[in-house]
Amino acid sequence: MSLSVVIPLYNKEDYIEEALASLARQTHLPHEVIVVDDASTDDGAARAESGLRRLAQRGVARTELLRLPVNGGPSAARNRGLERAAGTVLAFLDADDRWRDDCCSEILRCMQSHALELLVLGFDAPSHSDYFPDMDALRDEVVPLEGALHRLPRVTASASHLDFFMGRASNVAVRRGAIGEERFAEGRHVNENIDFWYRVAKSIVKGGGATVPVGLLAEPVIRYRILPDSLSHRRCQDWRQLQIPPSLERFRHSDDADDRRLCRTLGRRWLTFAMESLPDQAQRDAFCGAHGALLTHFDIDLPLLWRAA
Repeated sequence: MSLSVVIPLYNKEDYIEEALASLARQTHLPHEVIVVDDASTDDGAARAESGLRRLAQRGVARTELLRLPVNGGPSAARNRGLERAAGTVLAFLDADDRWRDDCCSEILRCMQSHALELLVLGFDAPSHSDYFPDMDALRDEVVPLEGALHRLPRVTASASHLDFFMGRASNVAVRRGAIGEERFAEGRHVNENIDFWYRVAKSIVKGGGATVPVGLLAEPVIRYRILPDSLSHRRCQDWRQLQIPPSLERFRHSDDADDRRLCRTLGRRWLTFAMESLPDQAQRDAFCGAHGALLTHFDIDLPLLWRAA
């Protein structure tokens, strides 16, 4: 098995070298590292180029810096990278995050030893006391395999669990062939990772037979950095800037119970974020007025004012 790592890059000059250095320290080097520069306006691409040269010197078989002429957003960058990736296993690394030194070897060992098609990875962000997974909360979602490795027998149901995150911190590795024609929803920046990985997981489950080949490595092999200007921590001044999570539109007319549970979870998170981040009641009212029908379609309770309207 060979591992390709794709790093989408946009204006992360302060972090990209550290991300690439974490790959250079791997006890088992990835076969391929592709950095997709999404028309950065800082010095990140030049720093990535330098870091990729060091990876090549260290022994990585193939490195590439792909420069996109126009900024298309992280989903477009991820798509361009996965379309060029040649490894049997694909993983993404965000440009401001790092991998633990044995992350690559653990991905390949777990996937090969247990014939997994997809592996969800643990992460932590010590500066914010944020970590995944909380195994006490997820006890009923997993079946132990060995050590920190577990199987997710109901991964599409687990995706809607409040304490389960598949896509945050780019914490998924997958066999390249399992992706098929699925792609990230370009132009979207709300839950687009969850939307993509859920669709890939659905495809794997559909063809997986009696034993679902999806695992969870319950160790923090990714060091996740939460920046002050990240979307999840940034206040929003205009309700129109809050994009609809793509899964809510994609599965609006689905009768599948797992699809609807996922949309209910994502919709509740989206509504909570809107109510907490919008600056005044007029903005919150406008959000509920525009999206109330979609939210109630998934049995999501609106704020009291709107439930009575």
